Amino acid sequence: MNEGKLRQQAERKARAEALLRDPLIVDAFETLDREFVTAWKQSSIDDQAARENIYQLLQALDAFKGHFQKVLEDGRLAEERLKHR
Repeated sequence: MNEGKLRQQAERKARAEALLRDPLIVDAFETLDREFVTAWKQSSIDDQAARENIYQLLQALDAFKGHFQKVLEDGRLAEERLKHR
């Protein structure tokens, strides 16, 4: 991988870290997760469509968080590669 791409990944890592430390973002993740789980717990066992929708929302939230984790991981690897050049 070329140095420009590695530096770009390292910069994205720094931005992702800043976002994931932002109190507003942290609160949003925690609030949405809590609200989705509460809605699931309070849903009627007979309301399969609502439960499926809530499940999909939880999956989407996890995927969104996972994207940031992947950016962090790629950035860490890029930083290591840059150190050894």
